[in-house]
Amino acid sequence: MSEILATVLKRVKPTAADIRLVDEVASEVIRRTSEAISKLGFTAKPMLVGSVARGTWLRQDPDIDVFILFEETLTREELERRGLAVAREVAGPAGEEKFAEHPYVTMKFRGLDIDLVPCFDVTDPKMIKSAVDRSPHHQRYVKSRLTPQLADEVLLLKQFASGSGVYGAELKKQGFSGYLCELLILHYGSFSRLVEEASKWVPGEVVDILSYYPEKSEARLIFENQPLVVVDPVDPHRNAAAAVSLQNFSIFVRACQDFLDKPGLRFFFPRPVRLLTPAGLGRILRRRGTKLFCIVFRSPLVVPDVLYPQLRKTERAIVTRLVQEGFEVLRSDVWSNAKSVILVELSVSKLPGVKTRVGPPPNISAKDFVQEHLGSGKCLAGPMVDAAGRVVFEVKREWTDALALIKDTMAQRISFGKHVSESIAQGYRIIEGESLKRLLRERGFNEFLAEYLTRKLPWYR
Repeated sequence: MSEILATVLKRVKPTAADIRLVDEVASEVIRRTSEAISKLGFTAKPMLVGSVARGTWLRQDPDIDVFILFEETLTREELERRGLAVAREVAGPAGEEKFAEHPYVTMKFRGLDIDLVPCFDVTDPKMIKSAVDRSPHHQRYVKSRLTPQLADEVLLLKQFASGSGVYGAELKKQGFSGYLCELLILHYGSFSRLVEEASKWVPGEVVDILSYYPEKSEARLIFENQPLVVVDPVDPHRNAAAAVSLQNFSIFVRACQDFLDKPGLRFFFPRPVRLLTPAGLGRILRRRGTKLFCIVFRSPLVVPDVLYPQLRKTERAIVTRLVQEGFEVLRSDVWSNAKSVILVELSVSKLPGVKTRVGPPPNISAKDFVQEHLGSGKCLAGPMVDAAGRVVFEVKREWTDALALIKDTMAQRISFGKHVSESIAQGYRIIEGESLKRLLRERGFNEFLAEYLTRKLPWYR
């Protein structure tokens, strides 16, 4: 295992030239931010935060986060106004304004991605006024405890999580954030020990670095129904692992178990998904024998952390309607770029015109059940009694064609995400089966569909 980890570290640890470039860019952006603050006459200070500031960035991922800290007495509106003014002054016309909890600006400088984020300079992280206000406190906490050796261990964990497909706390991914990886290494002391311990994790696992909660049951009660609880050292009321879904928690635990059983580079650098050719897609679909529907529409102009929860909410609404009407949904998924796609895979797309309605057993009165169905106008047979003694009707099925049902669901748009619903109202397409070949040219969609159709844990590819 030690040879494998040494090889991984050699591939992901930034070189001296990488570090020199990133340090130069970060220093220049900090300098420009300070000048912009002075020019505009504000009281604020820039601060480099995140993995670059802590020396825990992967060679291929040197994003630079510069926070602009304003006095906490400002109103939210004034913070946004002043923060954007400073950020625009730094970024110039090439800067792009984005919105999470509040607006921030992104820019490119010497080929690197820069985020310029305004926040309140709060004294007590338990009294934050916006979610990003904790980041400077996270920076100070981790930086004061992280040694160069521990930073290397963080790099191993980040690459392991990336190779397992669970790295990233954004709502598109619902996985392990960089900060979470740092906290886990600070707690366990090394990547190897973390893997050993995590291989035994069960949902509801609690990691409490500063022992805020004497009993783990207390933490579980506060952070109810969360698969992994890592109590934030700077705010005991926050779970630093709140973004981690049960699915990604389980994938990580399984990856740790399999890695201990048979260590290999494939856990850190899995084989990429093989892209589909039109002919290959046709062969896979014929072999599966299922019915694939892709609902395609223009992506709403919102950030991914807003878009993906809405896509998944819409996906659930469509799947729920199909299941309620008797269709078996094998799997479903969502994807987005310039276009958004909700993919639904059914075992069959046509159902018979009759379905069974089962009533109460002999010891319970069936009077209301019988009267309801006899008066419905949909009764094809019944009442009768089945072998289990229950009253049964055979009634006319309202929806026998999945495509027609999906179109009806799209017209009603009940329980859809707000921005997704608005975009669908402006127009959408439903592409079926082998007609999906026309979407393979969409940037990123081929990889998404290929991964969906051949899905397996990354280290098994």
